[in-house]
Amino acid sequence: MLDAARTRTLSMVEGYSAAQWLGPRLATVNPPLWEIGHLGWFQEHWCLRQGKVLKASLLADADALYDSSVVPHPVRWDLPLPDVAATLDYLAEVQAAVQSRLKNAATDPALQYFTQLCAFHEEMHCEALSYTRQTLAYPEEPRPAPTPVKDSGEYCTGDVEVAGGRFQLGAVSDAAFVFDNEKWSHAVEVRPFRMARTPVSNAQFAEFTEAGGYLDRRWWDAHGWAWRAGTGATAPLY
Repeated sequence: MLDAARTRTLSMVEGYSAAQWLGPRLATVNPPLWEIGHLGWFQEHWCLRQGKVLKASLLADADALYDSSVVPHPVRWDLPLPDVAATLDYLAEVQAAVQSRLKNAATDPALQYFTQLCAFHEEMHCEALSYTRQTLAYPEEPRPAPTPVKDSGEYCTGDVEVAGGRFQLGAVSDAAFVFDNEKWSHAVEVRPFRMARTPVSNAQFAEFTEAGGYLDRRWWDAHGWAWRAGTGATAPLY
């Protein structure tokens, strides 16, 4: 899992120019150089530094640079960040140390948990790096050609009726992995509802847009219409 996440991360920043590693100061994205370093810090913090007293980092001042809970977003462009080569070296050094520890303490339940957490955390940041590329108009990320999907016909159109009822929401204590915001399982009553069989496709949304859906008040709730009217949007940004 760690290797797969790291391969994806490195592919997301491959070919960046020096200017692209920092990027413009925006409220909606991080500077990629900071974001990559933060991945190393997070993995090191949870997989290598835990104990009665927090152990020292492999990188000087790592906590002051990359701890997202204490480093405000607007200042991340102004920090004395290591350069690209040093940041990538830090990432590789942490990954190697974690893999070495896994070989010697693979049955440690805390290490098992935090290793998975770090892999999921890195995949989440790959998502962020993907929308960063789009937001900053960087070249499209490298990816394999999509696999053609066979049209399923009528089966995938329309809604399905769900009877509703009582079900258990949340994670159970003996699950292999849970996020903290999934704890704990509890009974929830759900009223009957209808739900589309599939998500809206790009083609369907294009049809909605081309038919003037952005200008037709009946398709918008009050908050959505207020946003549309305020921005003057007549189609998606991208």
